Amino acid sequence: MTSVYLVQHGKAFDEKVDPERKLTPEGVEETERIAKYLGNLGVSVHEIVHSGKARARQTAEILAKYLGARVVREVDGLNPNDDPTIWAKRINELNNDLMIVGHLPHLSRLVSLMIVGNSNAKIVEFRYSGVLRLVKSGDTWAIAWFITPELVPRSPS
Repeated sequence: MTSVYLVQHGKAFDEKVDPERKLTPEGVEETERIAKYLGNLGVSVHEIVHSGKARARQTAEILAKYLGARVVREVDGLNPNDDPTIWAKRINELNNDLMIVGHLPHLSRLVSLMIVGNSNAKIVEFRYSGVLRLVKSGDTWAIAWFITPELVPRSPS
């Protein structure tokens, strides 16, 4: 069964504070917490792809550290306003699991297109550092689970 994990990048600085919009300390902490949790559950991926934006790259690198990804690379078609049909076609041709780190509204439009065939439907309320797992059964995709930082307990200090 093929799985695709869709991840909204972690919380990033406002453009006025950091023109590159890197992850805030909270964004790093939440992404690490999610990544550790998923790793402890046995989630692993060989490859993580991300947009060219710093916040997506940083999020992908943190996830890779805990999920054993050997390949982390920048790809086209994952920017906020890119056409979701580009990645819907690529995902439908997958034979291996893949994690995609991207942005809104692209991720929301992509999952809507994959699940109901309409990129304008609102299927999931994505959240910074949240991870959505889609699974393919036959020719259709379904949501297996969605984990957000609020669902993962903080480690005791």
